[in-house]
Amino acid sequence: MKIRNILIAVISVVMLMVASVNAKENTEPVKVVYPLDFPDVKRVHFMLNTLNNLVKYYQKNFIDYEVSIVVYGPGLQYAMHNFKDTGFVGKPYLRHGGPTGNGTQGRIHALKQLAGDNLRFFVCENTMKKKNVKKEQLHPFAEVTEGGVLKLIELQNEGAALIKIK
Repeated sequence: MKIRNILIAVISVVMLMVASVNAKENTEPVKVVYPLDFPDVKRVHFMLNTLNNLVKYYQKNFIDYEVSIVVYGPGLQYAMHNFKDTGFVGKPYLRHGGPTGNGTQGRIHALKQLAGDNLRFFVCENTMKKKNVKKEQLHPFAEVTEGGVLKLIELQNEGAALIKIK
């Protein structure tokens, strides 16, 4: 009788473990989108803090995820490495300052390295045209999209949660 109860308990635990693994394999990735449409460096650092925490949490817990940053308007400066002949001026906070001391650009690059292909960085072509920014002036991981707001709508329609930093 004891052996039978132990055997039933062991089989139950194994079945729960298999069901848990199968449930994780059959789920869609968590999708999140952040608009970067503001020039305020403190808000950008706060956004990068939340992104870093999110990515580390998903990786630690083996949760499949897709994070997108959609850059448009005055936020475009954070996707650029060359400001020559554009409507933007390179600011010191891009390369210096912030919690890690290497500025917003250094933090964005570190976040991209951490997340890899799970982080996509979309840049608004409309803003690029308005500010005379060429694709070569963007960071290599930036992907140009026709319109920033259009991309936000598209990603939300695909199930992404919109995270707005105030």
